[in-house]
Amino acid sequence: MTIDDYKRNLRGVNDGKDFPPEYLAGIHESLKRREIILPEEHGGQSGFDYAWKTLMMKSRGAGESNPDNRRSLTGPMIICNTSRFDEAMFKHAWRPLIGSIAYAFTTSAQDEHVIQQAITGFRQCASLAGHFNIPEVFDTIVLSLSTATGLGDEGEHGYQTANYPVVEKENQSVTVSPLSIKFGHDYRSQIATVVLFTIANGHGNAIREGWTQIFEMFQTLFLHSLLPAPMLQMEDFLAGTTMIPMKAAAPAAAPERRPEGGLLSTLSSYLLSPYGNGTEGVVMETSDDDVESTMVAVDCLGSCKLEELYGEIL
Repeated sequence: MTIDDYKRNLRGVNDGKDFPPEYLAGIHESLKRREIILPEEHGGQSGFDYAWKTLMMKSRGAGESNPDNRRSLTGPMIICNTSRFDEAMFKHAWRPLIGSIAYAFTTSAQDEHVIQQAITGFRQCASLAGHFNIPEVFDTIVLSLSTATGLGDEGEHGYQTANYPVVEKENQSVTVSPLSIKFGHDYRSQIATVVLFTIANGHGNAIREGWTQIFEMFQTLFLHSLLPAPMLQMEDFLAGTTMIPMKAAAPAAAPERRPEGGLLSTLSSYLLSPYGNGTEGVVMETSDDDVESTMVAVDCLGSCKLEELYGEIL
């Protein structure tokens, strides 16, 4: 609404006269800077500012009688420089707080500012939980972040029998797999992984139920040869250090039986067998981009200090 429209709407309402033009211009400019937010429009930053301003006005008027002798709905607001109530406030607020942070983190893939703020929120919640000794907070953080890493146990079984290529890059052997390529492309998954293991390394003694998600991630990384070398080895009393086998020893072959039911039965048995997917022995084709993504994944996981965490567990 322009200033002329605003003046036209208020023509003659000042006891039959018009308001002074300067007076209306000041109100119009004030409304342009801070518009009136109706209750049904409370949303976003403007809605938050309005709600906060209203809360402050109610708090300042608390304990004082209003003109018709009714008391304010709020209690007295006492401003004090003390941390006495911090623990009680955090215990009441941490569940919805972490839920809100996790929702913002998982739904704001393109907003780097929101992602950075969410990371800061996770770390600050972890610091407060460690200070107040609330281990449930760490389990909730690990569960929230493990979902965002994409390294969970679900959905990866189809890759276990594939023969992933091993390439030499920057004087090291790396295994290029669908998971390493996907993880190397997903910036948010990398950030979630780094934050999760940073918190786990700093507060491992406080984690309880969260170890389930962490070991599922270890298992997935093991199947794709993305764990540090010491975590791929085991100590044998007689044989010394040996590599952990990717598969168990193959069971003895069952005696061959004559197929029954003809060609259809034979075809059905083949399609339903665990080797019917045709991935065994098939080597993936890789490109330079796939290798580069895998190197990004390796560098990211290297910064997570998985070996140190595993050593602490042992």
